[in-house]
Parts: sequence; structure tokens; C-alpha cells
Amino acid sequence: MLLKIEAHDGYANLVLPSELRRFPLEARNAAFVTELVYGTLRKRLFYDKVIESAASRKIGKIDRTPLNILRITAHQLLTLQTPPHAAVDSAVRLVVRNKSGSASGFVNAISRRISEKSESTWIDNLSEGLNELEKLSLEYAHPQWIVEKYLERLGDMESVKRELAANNVNPRTTGVIYPGHQWSRQSLSNSQESHWSSSCRYLEGNPEQFEEIRNAHGGVQDQGSFLVAQALSLAASSEDGPEDGPKVGIWVDLCAGPGGKAALLSRWAGHSSANFLALEISEHRAGLLTRMTDQVVIADSLKAPIRPGSTSVILLDAPCSGLGALRRRPDARHRKKPEELADLADLQRKLMKAAVELLSAGGILGYVTCSPVGEETTMNRDWLLEQEKNLELLDARKYMPKNMELAENFDIQLWPGLHGTDAMYLALFRKKPSAAIG
Repeated sequence: MLLKIEAHDGYANLVLPSELRRFPLEARNAAFVTELVYGTLRKRLFYDKVIESAASRKIGKIDRTPLNILRITAHQLLTLQTPPHAAVDSAVRLVVRNKSGSASGFVNAISRRISEKSESTWIDNLSEGLNELEKLSLEYAHPQWIVEKYLERLGDMESVKRELAANNVNPRTTGVIYPGHQWSRQSLSNSQESHWSSSCRYLEGNPEQFEEIRNAHGGVQDQGSFLVAQALSLAASSEDGPEDGPKVGIWVDLCAGPGGKAALLSRWAGHSSANFLALEISEHRAGLLTRMTDQVVIADSLKAPIRPGSTSVILLDAPCSGLGALRRRPDARHRKKPEELADLADLQRKLMKAAVELLSAGGILGYVTCSPVGEETTMNRDWLLEQEKNLELLDARKYMPKNMELAENFDIQLWPGLHGTDAMYLALFRKKPSAAIG
């Protein structure tokens, strides 16, 4: 699987489930395979430095098959604490099985060298001569530019360490019950209460074993995604919300696929006697949406087929880097490049402008990204407020759980290490009631 992900540019969160469906395993074995694949990918940058040191050669000089076997072996030895004889023997057998028998002696020797030191000793040895950011990049296996971006947002090294460490831990699977439905007694007994909402439960095993998931009365969704969607709904309909805010009207999800937030908003809109519309530019993703709601239109949100000034609530869950979901997308840290941020920010700003045009006076825009990076979050917030003088920033903290530790800002940045969610960002904007309608 590692070869398929690397050589064919596959996505781990798509390749692994597909392979497990092709070759079904018992739950315990499937969990072990998942840990091997995801864990190896998460810490690949660190393991590559270990392998280079043990082999006295650059990674690029090692053939792909033995290299990936060594990466798996490093994960077993240094992180999973597998007994050396078992890990080394497994590595050699994998070389032969993958028709790379000529490399068995090399893999055997390098695996044994890796096993001679603990993870902490390897970190200490490889960190000599590095500055603090380079050390964090090595120890937590994140590209240095991502470490730098985290430091820009968090401001102190201890918080950065906390979040980098959280990205290297498997997230718990969370199920969300959709508005208008309830978890059954059986589902409640087979799941655990989540941290932030009674609508969310921690699920064990295959989510399809839960009738609510099978019947599309609920879905698998990170708590962070649920919380930002709920905050937008509460801001739009709460009696404690902004005066003259929208109570009835069209609610729109501008970039709706694959549909988790649309499933929630469509139902909350109905409870507020509002119409709902989900826009999605991708035909495939729009097809996925139809399981969540039948109010789907395939359209480019930059040219939305909606009359300007007619929309009371808009969710803009903008295309982004996805750097807020590194713990569940372990290969993403290797794919993303810092130079991509400028193009993403440009698209996000165009979508923000398009959303404001659609918004009615008094209407609310929820700008969301799954990213903690300033270019996709606070910089866009400040840019939009500067561009659109008829907007005001709402205090989104009022619509989040009361006991949640949040920064002293009106917008919201969630963090895996601090909150146990993906690093979702939310800013709530309101078009001033006196604003002229487009």
C-alpha cells in the first residue's frame, strides 16, 4: 500500500479502505495494518533520516521497495516497540515476498542498525547542530514550513509541540446524529460520549454497524466540523443573536461536497422554516451529497445561480490546504507545498466576495476552513473586513461549548491537541441591516 500511495500518487485515506475491502481482515488485524500504514506515513520524515544515517546513503539512492520496507520496520522498532528479532525477520520476509530478494541482506543489516538505538536516542543524535525549528521538524516529522506556520499562529513552542504531537496520533472516529433523529439505545451502549456535544459519539469498529449511519440519519464527522456548522446555525436563529438577523430565508452551503455540514444545515434550516440549497461544482461530489439532501445544484459558486441579496445564511466551507486534518490524512504533510497557499487564498477571497454579494442585509456568512494557517484564516478575515465595509465580525465564541478553551478573539480556531478536533477555523460575518442590497 505504501508503494501504491507513493508511486501512483494515491491518497492514504482512499487507498487503505479500498485495500481492506479487497482483502478483508479481522478487526484486530485491520487495526494493525492501519497503524502500520498511517503511522509510517505520519513519521516518514523522521524515519527517512534514521534510515539515511543507518545506511550511510541518501534516501534517493535506495530502491523504492526496500526503502518502504525499512520505513515500516523503523515504525515497528521505534514507535510500536516491536521486539527487534520479530521486526527484522518480518522485514526480510517482506523483501523476498515483494520479489526484491537481492536486497534482503541490505534490509537485514539496516534494520538491525536501526534497532540498536531507541527513538529518543536517534532524535538526540540526529538533532545535533540543528536549530529549534529544525529539531521540531525532525522529532515530530513535519516539514519545517508547517512548523513555522504553527508557530506564527500559536506564538509559543510548547503549544506548537502539543499540536505537532497530536497530529501523529490516530483520531477517534466520531459519529454525528442529524437533527430530528436520536441515537438508539443499542448505539448509545456501543459508543462513548464525546467531549463537546451530545449529538456526537465516539464509535468503535466499522461505523456501518450503527443503524443511524446505515440509514443516513447520522454520519461520520469530526466534532470540529459539527461545532462550526452548529455555531453558524445558532448565530442565525438564536434569540440571543444579532438584532435584525435572519430568521427565515434561504440558507446556502456554497461548497457543499462531500456533504457532512450540508446534512446538518439542511435540517437546521428546516427547523427555522427556511429553504436550503447546496451548491457543488464537482459532479461526483454532488452525487455524494444527494444521500444527505435532495436540494443539490451542480454549479460554480463564483457564478452561483442565486439572486444577489437574497440569501440569509451562507456557509462557505472553502477549498483549502487541509492542514487542519493532518492526523487523519497522514500523507498530506508530504503533498502540500507552501507555494500553494497563495493560489488557495486567492480562490478563498474570490469565494468570500461572491458570498457577500449573495447575502441579504442582516444575513450571516460563516467562513470555514480546515486549516490553522494564517493565509487561509485570519488574513482572509482581515482582508474581507477591509474590502467590505458593510460587514461586521460576530463573536463566534458565544455559539461554542461554554467550557471550551478559546483565544480572546471573535473568530474560532480549533486545535487537535487542545480540543481533540481537527484544526477547524470559523469566522462569522454579518451584513449590516442598513446595507444596500446588491
